[in-house]
Amino acid sequence: MTPETFKSLLSGYRMDSLSPEEQQQLMALLHDPAYREQLENLFTEDLSAPEFPVTAGKETLDLVYEQVKLHTGEAKVLAFRPMRWVAAAVAVLAIGIGSYYLSSMPATLQSDPISYDKGEHILPGGSKAVLTLSDGSQIELDEMANGEIAKESGVKITKTADGRLLYSVREGLAHVKPAFNTISTPRGGQYQIALPDGTMVWLNAASSLKFPSSFTGKDRLVALTGEAYFEVAKDKKRPFKVKTEEQEVEVLGTHFNINAYDDEQGVKTTLLEGSVKVKLPSNKSALLKPGEQSLVLNDIKINQVDANSAIDWKQGLFWFNDENIYSIMRQFSRWYNIEVEYRGDVRNIRFGGQVSRMKNLSQVLRIMELTKSVEFRVEGNKIIVMPYGMSAEKPGKI
Repeated sequence: MTPETFKSLLSGYRMDSLSPEEQQQLMALLHDPAYREQLENLFTEDLSAPEFPVTAGKETLDLVYEQVKLHTGEAKVLAFRPMRWVAAAVAVLAIGIGSYYLSSMPATLQSDPISYDKGEHILPGGSKAVLTLSDGSQIELDEMANGEIAKESGVKITKTADGRLLYSVREGLAHVKPAFNTISTPRGGQYQIALPDGTMVWLNAASSLKFPSSFTGKDRLVALTGEAYFEVAKDKKRPFKVKTEEQEVEVLGTHFNINAYDDEQGVKTTLLEGSVKVKLPSNKSALLKPGEQSLVLNDIKINQVDANSAIDWKQGLFWFNDENIYSIMRQFSRWYNIEVEYRGDVRNIRFGGQVSRMKNLSQVLRIMELTKSVEFRVEGNKIIVMPYGMSAEKPGKI
């Protein structure tokens, strides 16, 4: 590869004139160690030449790289590693095409200050939850110092150094009637808890889990609203049951995720390890195998899925697989604690790929806008979603 070839590919990408084969050639060059030295030399050249106009800072360069992966279809499989030579080459690519995407936006967006302030003040969620004890008292867990935070019915509740909630039952207290606690996460919060039997639960935003301070009966029953991922401690004598409004899941020891938000269509249970039985109030049931997902919507439907995509939130990701804009914005609404309004016809807008949940909302919205399929306007804590170009068609209005 010669520097001229590389610059030609960058220029072609900036002008959106590359063939699919040339796009793949460009991405292959960026990730081929054989060209490490050449790419580094290119990066250290004077990049003020017309074909490499510097138009933005590091944040925008990172965002444009996300668009490169999305545009070439690599967003679903490419995990960027910040090795020095790859990072340098990506920066060159971003500089080369950044002005194209930014300058191609309608004039009203360029001149409108809000287009450069699309939610910088809206930060991602974090470790937040409220623990409600059986007597009605509440504990704001994110504000509590580490260590013992409460005692109830012979059970000690401890907040660990890594932010988990740990229940430990004193020996010889099996005869004590357990008290029921509820842990709830707000919009923009998530939390991890170790139940009295050792089961680990990760609670997603806007969710709650009701559970006993100790498991003393013939089964281990908890009640869920929202979404949670479970790693159930094995106990052959006492099955673990998760009850939602539409279904009950029964296991002995396994790893699975339940999405039971009220604003989603149906309840999804995804199995990663072991086996679970999904049971309806009508007593109809189905047994899931790893890699299967049940959808309960009056009946039970079983699908093969990539189970890891169901726990993207636990892994710090948004993972979209040809997902419609309404589903995506519902996830953003819960994680960023925002309101969403739609204007215009956005029914056919869909996205695929991955993006970190740790990004500020402004970064995520810019990545999506670079696809030139959707536009966003931020008004305080409300996000207005529009088809791309709508604000340009009606200046001053949306």
